[in-house]
Amino acid sequence: MDRRVLHVHLVVGAMLAALGVLIVDRPVAEFVRTSGIEGAWMFTRGTALFDLVLGREISKFLLGGVLVLTGAMLAPGARTRGSGRALLYVGNVQLLATLLTGMLKNVSGRLRPFEVLAGGDWNATWFAGGSAFPSGHAGFYFGLCLPLACLFPEWRWPLLILAWFIAVARVVDNVHYVADVGASIAIAALLAWSLAPVAGRAWRPVATTAATPTG
Repeated sequence: MDRRVLHVHLVVGAMLAALGVLIVDRPVAEFVRTSGIEGAWMFTRGTALFDLVLGREISKFLLGGVLVLTGAMLAPGARTRGSGRALLYVGNVQLLATLLTGMLKNVSGRLRPFEVLAGGDWNATWFAGGSAFPSGHAGFYFGLCLPLACLFPEWRWPLLILAWFIAVARVVDNVHYVADVGASIAIAALLAWSLAPVAGRAWRPVATTAATPTG
């Protein structure tokens, strides 16, 4: 398992969260509003499409639950242990990232950018009954794509492009600040790194056996 992608995203996510809160959140939100890119069709429809395909429209816990359940059924088998543990790894990271970002929303109470722009008071955005920080969408998608990128490095770029598309879309739609998505990226990367032992070495023998000539 290649964990370098997790280290990079942990650092990048933490930096975005810090820079967002300290410097760029308000300027970016105001630029999105005045530039006319807010709610761009590509991002709103793209997010809706991916949410539909991955079952988030039904429940944000559906995908992770299915992955964990399937992994739990496959892990005990000798032939399917590697696949089962890999699914348990991805499912647990995805579920925990979704759950944790959702719980932290209730703690921070940060108003969303479009709410603050409508009211005009930038001095009372935290602990105001909002649900902006951190981003649940970013937690959902990075919680899925980061562990998958570790297990399947050949699919790393398509997976990361999907996750970053969602992160950018949430900012462009003015439903999240830069700091909101950055914090979720850091949370997902930290969970993926911490839970890597769940995948263990069982995944590699499966791939190695399949690639080793038998004759």
